[in-house]
Amino acid sequence: MNDTETRLRDYLHAKADTVPDSAQGPGLELDSTGTSTRRRWVPMAVAAAGIAAVLTLSVPFLNGLGKHDDQPSVSGLPAMGPVSAGAPKIPYTTLVQNNPDNPLDTWWAAIHDGGTTVKNPGVKGNVVARTEGGWLVNTGYPDPDKAQVAIVSTTGKVRPIGPLGAFGPRISPDGQQFAVALSKYGRAENRVVVVDIRTGKEVSSLTVKTPNLELLGWNKDGIWLDEHSPHPVAVKLWQPGSKDVRTVGTFSAGTLHMTRSNNIVTHIAFKGDQSCVTAATLGAKGLEAKREYCFKAPVAAAYVSVSPDGATMTISNIGVAVDIASGKVTKMKLPATAKWFQDAVFEDPDNIIVVDEAGPAQKLFRCAVATGECKQVAIVKPDEIIAQVQP
Repeated sequence: MNDTETRLRDYLHAKADTVPDSAQGPGLELDSTGTSTRRRWVPMAVAAAGIAAVLTLSVPFLNGLGKHDDQPSVSGLPAMGPVSAGAPKIPYTTLVQNNPDNPLDTWWAAIHDGGTTVKNPGVKGNVVARTEGGWLVNTGYPDPDKAQVAIVSTTGKVRPIGPLGAFGPRISPDGQQFAVALSKYGRAENRVVVVDIRTGKEVSSLTVKTPNLELLGWNKDGIWLDEHSPHPVAVKLWQPGSKDVRTVGTFSAGTLHMTRSNNIVTHIAFKGDQSCVTAATLGAKGLEAKREYCFKAPVAAAYVSVSPDGATMTISNIGVAVDIASGKVTKMKLPATAKWFQDAVFEDPDNIIVVDEAGPAQKLFRCAVATGECKQVAIVKPDEIIAQVQP
């Protein structure tokens, strides 16, 4: 999911309470990875069309799937004690939608991280992740040639880092580097560039014959990349420092998600009237399924997150945590009125932070994936929109 699609999703959700409960719509909620990809500044109609295509065109390369109709419904994970109501341990931003004529040109107003709050120093771009000395952001809207990664410090200073024209920053598993795509529309050959965060120097690069290049993620297996397209495309994998590029399989845009701290990859697909989320790892012949969880497809698209240890995945639109090893499921005990659309963010292997978008003011809840217990940990002003940031 690119920045334009994410921001369009946030804008539409902000308007959701103006629609009668009895109204019916033909479309799907917009998906999000929380980080940017190559084509972020496209018209809203194109973004919406791409999102619809994401959820209908998928050619998975998955092996060894087990039956999903015998999945247990009660979690067997051990309880870790009562859930804390303390402040979130992950960063998040607040955004005030003050530009109704162009909702995509309204950016975060402040970063909140523990006891630190930093106002936006003028950056037109999203906050990607916490990093040493501050937070990694992308900048440059609306000129893609001026797009560049930067570090916003805890004092609000901005340090540009890495090449101009860089899109879709992805943080390395150890948090010491980031990768970006250098790609222009219509150019056959494009580059992946890896930059050391501390020094700002380029430490590795790869030239690929992939038009409209985008980076899907960076986990322990390497950097995942493909051509940004509404149609199924080949997904490739590159480990920085190596000259080898491996083709993993063919997938539709937005259906693969990876977590940088482990080697679990999740894949989303439709099977008849069901949505299916598969947790997999990379094998000799492609992705090898470790757990598939299917459910009757609701209107909203699935938002999937995986714990840092790779043991648990959460599915936001049905509000559950799934133990990948056993298949046991825990329902999150959020208020009945809650609207949980965004990806959950794991504070640690045991707890997630989720955004409740219902009501006049958005709220953050902490939920234990083992028990489903949830407690409210933050609330923002009625005119603010929350976007969580990777720790």
